[in-house]
This record gives sequence, C-alpha cells and structure tokens, in this order.
Amino acid sequence: MADYLTLKAMHVVGAVLLVGNVTVTGVWAAFLYRKRHDAEFRVAFRPVARAINLCDLLFTFVGGALLVITGILMARQAGLPILETPWIRRGVLMLTVSTMCWLAVLLPDQLRMERVDPQDDSSLRKLFARWSLVGWASTALLFLGLWSMVAKR
Repeated sequence: MADYLTLKAMHVVGAVLLVGNVTVTGVWAAFLYRKRHDAEFRVAFRPVARAINLCDLLFTFVGGALLVITGILMARQAGLPILETPWIRRGVLMLTVSTMCWLAVLLPDQLRMERVDPQDDSSLRKLFARWSLVGWASTALLFLGLWSMVAKR
C-alpha cells in the first residue's frame, strides 16, 4: 500500500482536477454562451457542450475517483472512522450531493445541450440557465467540502 504522503499528494491532485475543472468549465461555458451571437466571435454551443462532456470524463471523473480512493485509503491508514469523523463526513456529504446533482441534472443537460438545434435559442437558454444554476450550486458544495477537509471542521 502507498505511504500516507503519496496518498495525500494524490488526494490533493484529485481535488485540484475536480474542483478546478468544474470551476473553469463554468466560467468558460458562461463566457462562450454569452458570445454565441457576436458576429466577431460566433460560436455554436454544441461543440462547447461536447468539450464540457469530454473534460468531465478526463478531469472531473478522474479527479473525483482519485479523491475518493485516496481519501478512503488515507482514512484507513490513519484509523479514522469515515462517517464518525465530522469533517470527513461533511466532505463526503458535499461530494456526494454534488455528484448526485451532476448525475441527475448536469450530465443530462450537457447531453441535451450537445444535441439541441443551434437555431433553437429558447431551448438552449433554458438548458443553460438550469445547468448554470445547479452547476454553480454544486461547485459551491465542492468548495465547502474542500474547506471542511482542509480546516478539519
């Protein structure tokens, strides 16, 4: 089994990949969504949604998996009961709720945005508004979980 410091480094990498990707994705998606009608910038949102899905697979999923696996291994090595340790429980809860939002709302909306007719601006606006609202709320939960883990509160 890997030593604790190696696991901790991998845990931090997982957190950076997960939280960093969802934050940057939200910022870039909002920027590109707002510019979709600008003549000088003209961007179809379909490739943006496709890129979001690809980045989710590469960074969000891999980061989340690293976070969970290394977190469990570190807790076991340290002899910390996961559900009885308040700051671990809070971090796990925030990650779980955020993941449930991603699976139930964000991922399906991303797939819908990838398939929406580029001329159907009304549907895209509704999808993007819900995706943004739920996405930023889920991102805030991840930051709260990150704070709980770092502050151990």
